[in-house]
Amino acid sequence: MSERNEGPLVLTCHLPVSARRSWLVTGLRSDLASGVHENRRVGLNVMSSQVVGKSKLIDHFWSDATDPILMVPVMSTEQRSSPSATRVLFGPFDLNVTERSLKKAGEIIPLGARAFDILIALIDKAGEIVSKGELIEKVWPDVTVEEGSLRVHLSALRKALGDGQFGHKYITNVHGRGYCFVSPVRRQAAEDHRDNSFARSSNLPPALGRMIGRDDAVLEIQNGLKTERLVTILGAGGIGKTTVALAVGHAALADFSGAVFFVDISALGDEQQIVGALAAAIGLRAQRVDGKDVLLNYLRSRRALLVLDTCEHLIEKVSDLIDRVFHGAPGVCILATSQEALQLSDERVFCLPPLDCPPEQPGQTAAQVLSYPSARLFVDRITARGSRFSLSDDEAPVVAEICRKLDGIPLAIELAAGRAAIFGVKDTAARLGSRLDLLKFGRRTATPRHQTLRATLDWSYDHLSEIERVVLRRVSIFTGHFTLEASLAVAEEEGIGQADVTEATGRLVDKSLIGSRMESRGISYRLLDTTRTYAFERLIASGEHDTIAVRHANFVVALLEANSVDLFDLGASKGVASSIREYLGDVRSALEWSFGVRGSDGIAMRLAAAAAQLFLSMSLLLECRNWMLRAIDRMREDCEPRHQMEIYASLALSLMFAEGNSEKVRDAFNTALTIAERHGDTYQQLRLLSGLSMYFNRLVDVAGSLEVALRGEAAAKKTGNPDDAAIADSMLGQAYYLLGEHHRAQKHLERALYGSASLRRVNASQHLFDLRSRGLFVLARSHWFTGNLDRAVHYAAMAVDEAEHPIALCRALVMTMPIYFWIDDLDQIEKTLSKLEITAETHSLEPYRAIALGLRGRYLIRLSRVAEGIQLLRGSLEELKNRRYEMPVTDFVSELAVSLAKQNARAEAVALVNESIAGQIKGHRVLPVPKLFLAKGLAFAYGDAPEVRSAECCLEKAMDLARQQSALAFELRAGLELARIWIGRDEVQRATDLVAPIYSRFSEGLGTPDLVMARELLGQTGRG
Repeated sequence: MSERNEGPLVLTCHLPVSARRSWLVTGLRSDLASGVHENRRVGLNVMSSQVVGKSKLIDHFWSDATDPILMVPVMSTEQRSSPSATRVLFGPFDLNVTERSLKKAGEIIPLGARAFDILIALIDKAGEIVSKGELIEKVWPDVTVEEGSLRVHLSALRKALGDGQFGHKYITNVHGRGYCFVSPVRRQAAEDHRDNSFARSSNLPPALGRMIGRDDAVLEIQNGLKTERLVTILGAGGIGKTTVALAVGHAALADFSGAVFFVDISALGDEQQIVGALAAAIGLRAQRVDGKDVLLNYLRSRRALLVLDTCEHLIEKVSDLIDRVFHGAPGVCILATSQEALQLSDERVFCLPPLDCPPEQPGQTAAQVLSYPSARLFVDRITARGSRFSLSDDEAPVVAEICRKLDGIPLAIELAAGRAAIFGVKDTAARLGSRLDLLKFGRRTATPRHQTLRATLDWSYDHLSEIERVVLRRVSIFTGHFTLEASLAVAEEEGIGQADVTEATGRLVDKSLIGSRMESRGISYRLLDTTRTYAFERLIASGEHDTIAVRHANFVVALLEANSVDLFDLGASKGVASSIREYLGDVRSALEWSFGVRGSDGIAMRLAAAAAQLFLSMSLLLECRNWMLRAIDRMREDCEPRHQMEIYASLALSLMFAEGNSEKVRDAFNTALTIAERHGDTYQQLRLLSGLSMYFNRLVDVAGSLEVALRGEAAAKKTGNPDDAAIADSMLGQAYYLLGEHHRAQKHLERALYGSASLRRVNASQHLFDLRSRGLFVLARSHWFTGNLDRAVHYAAMAVDEAEHPIALCRALVMTMPIYFWIDDLDQIEKTLSKLEITAETHSLEPYRAIALGLRGRYLIRLSRVAEGIQLLRGSLEELKNRRYEMPVTDFVSELAVSLAKQNARAEAVALVNESIAGQIKGHRVLPVPKLFLAKGLAFAYGDAPEVRSAECCLEKAMDLARQQSALAFELRAGLELARIWIGRDEVQRATDLVAPIYSRFSEGLGTPDLVMARELLGQTGRG
């Protein structure tokens, strides 16, 4: 009885009661235990016609066994392999009797064992009529079966051969006499047919469907068996261990001359049953003896591959038997599958990984997604259900997400694909939001433990010790990787000590229920998402969830508070910061529980304050804003002041960068600052003043910026800390820059940058956003204004290179790009502009997206795409106005006005500039005024009807204002434009007299466009 999944078989036994049991054990127990009747029901007519399931048979016939019973094969090797040659060719088919394989064009044709025996019997008498009785006697010796069984297997054989299709005929039915094999056959001897006889041929079941993504694994294991002899395929439930093992078995048939035998250990309960099942697999005759000795004696001189599937629940018993076989039968190789290693010295463990999944990245096409085996498996299993599914580019990201959510676990992917074939890909992805739904999906044809994910996990969970179950449930509270310290934090309690948790965690890793990875910082652990979902469901059912949630939240708080300094560290602690960020999912889940109906206000406030820096460091600005607002709503008077300050400061920062410079930002900073002042916390005062300084600089609020900087200077003097003094210098330098006092600004900024070696680290970790980066780009702009163009470019490059945080990078790009517009470096503009657009888009930094829009408009105008550029500039200015972001506005107004004037829209251009000048003067913002008068002069100078006198007045005003600010670059630019007008009136000498003294004050940047133009002008009159 060695067929697999070929329909019910009714056996009739005409034996006395005393012999009936022996016959049943001999005829059934061998095949059932060796796995060949898996997934089907066997009907027995033993004094009745009751249908009995496989597990019931095993329980009945092995329940009182005291000695192992070894079995004889129901059909001998001679009966099954009687053809004179071991290889027979007919039509397109290649039949290998030794390997018991049938191939067509190199592909194995799945064929049940009974159908295979019928084919051998017919081919052995090819061209002759074989009666039905003779066929039954050869295929079912010593057993009475009905003709219907013969017809069933003949039908399966004909279907496999394609008998009758396209004119091919192999088997004919001679009415009243029997069957005849009518196709011409050619017999060959096998190339290597050594004397390695077993009592039966291979019982290897058919391969389990089309395998995807495992070819390399199969080849590696097959090659490994040539040198290692004992290989264990290790992996979690549903990872595909049985599929790979069967594929290896089939691939190795030729290596072992067909002697590959399969035993399903999952149906067995003790050592005697293991021995009996293995004996049955190789076809030993039943006898009551010391089973292991007989088995070893039989295997000692033979060469074979034993495939032992699903060993984990009897790991010690299986390990003992394998060890004896390994050392007692040197020609036998063993391939085991298990969730736990055998722990034998000669064992080679092959850890079967999940299938590779498409990464999480936007814009993936169907072709890109299908380059990953998990996605190919998903699509293949959908089409196998009869669906005409073809993956589109639109659905490709959805399939990629499904595969990632299922961790590349083949069983989970196949079950999800079954649902997608019915309800569609997007519905299935939505269902995966609650993975508990997936645990219910199933398939009827699989083994019971593989019919659903829940059944697979039940199988593993039921074979755990109680302490292992407790630890597995409790660590399911973690959403991603966690350390042993984390496991102890949630699992340890009175009665369950540190040693217990540590040992249980290790055993769960050994049993593939917890994954581990080795890093430079040590070992971390993780549950697969499906395992975590199952274990978390068990945690809730245990009634422990709230208790473990409290422990989890406290652990997360302690972790964040202990490492808060490292979150913004751009130096040596990157590894620590990265490890803390891996707990982001746990931070979110802890916040959800803490702010929930069963949470704790005290934990919620502490956790929100601790989590704020993590959110800000990862540019999760909207999430930070939302949690801080929820915290403020729940904040009570007894909330710790330091938590209040952190929450309000983080709200201010997240609002400022996510939405713009609203009054809510200033109010939040001031609230936090008031608390710091009330409690005399000078350190926090300086930190908050730094945030306010950033706010006023973005508004170009000169008075506010200077007032905050002076307060910061006073606070730094109180602490006496050089690093605090450097921070105050940085704030003062930025304030003086806005005042147009460039030399004073440069003195403070350079002292801040070079006077404190630790400024970068201090600012990065303690002041939320890198003040060094801010100092660098302000210094770059100040040197630009004063005509030190080489230094300006140098500091601009430093500011961008050192700005690692997305916000700092955007700010540096925005503030330095006007320098490249000034010197017409279009290549650098395009490169930095693209970086700005991508960064702002990726991190949802809306104000910077608005600025990038305007900068793109300026760039298009330089490329002579004036209409497009004007449109983008208008849109950007409107957006920036709504967000109260003043810093880049005057640059955009100037560019837009000049472009409009060139399009003969002078009235609009002049009105636009006048409005901006009035606003700057009203706000005491003197810095951009020279630039605006320069733009106004050009607006009068350009167009079909230039207003030359008005242009001259504006350009002279621009030069005068620039001279007051020591803004040499703007003085030269305005002077060159004025000289161009004068040269147009043949006042060349006057023009050169104007430009010469300005040019002489430059000492660098001599290759920039303005200086080249000035030198050419002066060269025309002999003064260059």
